[in-house]
Amino acid sequence: MKNIIKITHQIKKTYSHLCEPVMQKYHITRCELDILLFLYNNPELNTAKDIVEKRGIIKSQASVGIEKLINKNYLKIIRDKNDKRKYRLYLLEQSEEIIEDGLKFQQTFNEMIFKNISSQEQEIFQNILEKIYQNTKEGK
Repeated sequence: MKNIIKITHQIKKTYSHLCEPVMQKYHITRCELDILLFLYNNPELNTAKDIVEKRGIIKSQASVGIEKLINKNYLKIIRDKNDKRKYRLYLLEQSEEIIEDGLKFQQTFNEMIFKNISSQEQEIFQNILEKIYQNTKEGK
């Protein structure tokens, strides 16, 4: 169990280190960067609730991050046509450069963590992670 905690911590630390230059370049927080990349990578999951549930960002932090991104003209919010209780988030053109840089560091991160690991090993690893995820969901 100690190794899992140690490995998880190192993965998070490496990811944070790689995203730091993007955050500094654009004067945005980690939460704001995570929201932009999440919306880009998952365009169908475009509500604040989706960000909180699927990305795991704390509700209050997501709310503040979304508001900052709207104020910086990186996001727009539109009321859902079919469900007036829902508001949908959409990326604006001004966010494209940040997203490009974010995708580059994500690619670097993926190449780094899967270096010397075959496609077959990656697939096995993904299957194991999915089972661990399901097991932890059941244990709530």
